[in-house]
Amino acid sequence: MFKHLKDNNETYLSHLMFAGKIGLSLLLRGAVFVLHGLLPLWDIPARLNLENLRDKADKWNKHTEQRLKEG
Repeated sequence: MFKHLKDNNETYLSHLMFAGKIGLSLLLRGAVFVLHGLLPLWDIPARLNLENLRDKADKWNKHTEQRLKEG
């Protein structure tokens, strides 16, 4: 466990915050997409759509790459 934190240049708290933010974001988006699949009565909000998710994932990846460079 701690090797993973060291390899990624993170503290336990920073890892919890980063991974938790990503996980909650994906859970929320997943719930919205399932709801939309069941009841396609309205469009998915722009801040939760796939294009926005791609942009967020790119941002998260850049953050990870920068953290690894600093370590």
